[in-house]
Amino acid sequence: MAWRESDLRGIIVLLLVVLGSAAIWPSLAPRLVARLADPGPAPSAAPAASWNRITVPSGPGGHFFVEARVDGEPIRFLVDSGASAVVLDPADARRIGLGPERLRFSERFRTANGLVRVAPVVLRELRIGQLAMWHVPAVVNEAPIGVSLLGASFLARLAAWRVEGGRLHLEW
Repeated sequence: MAWRESDLRGIIVLLLVVLGSAAIWPSLAPRLVARLADPGPAPSAAPAASWNRITVPSGPGGHFFVEARVDGEPIRFLVDSGASAVVLDPADARRIGLGPERLRFSERFRTANGLVRVAPVVLRELRIGQLAMWHVPAVVNEAPIGVSLLGASFLARLAAWRVEGGRLHLEW
């Protein structure tokens, strides 16, 4: 197969964009994480038309933040379908009585920021409005992440979830 000059130019431009992005990512990443960590107050879950449904409006940058109660303590979460698990920031873990002295960082997760160590835990109760889950498997990240995450393991326990019109719908 013969390559046309225009094909090669396109490939070279794409490679330059990828390399340029990789070069500036380390300087942008801390600012992006800081913005995610403190985007302002989380929107509260809107009253639902049904007892088993919550609707969450999108927040800054189109992200979905929820105020939950974990074992009775308020914790702010980013709903992140790209995260495989419920992940607690170390500061949030301390607030629910899971200080570093009680944790064993025995597992490793591969993330967009590289390999991280985590400590498996089970949350007695995770509550968002009228939604309550008990015995929720989670992990505590060893390094601060700025905001705790409700990942795919949480979403999989729901009957359904979807994003529609800038709103996250959770059903159980």
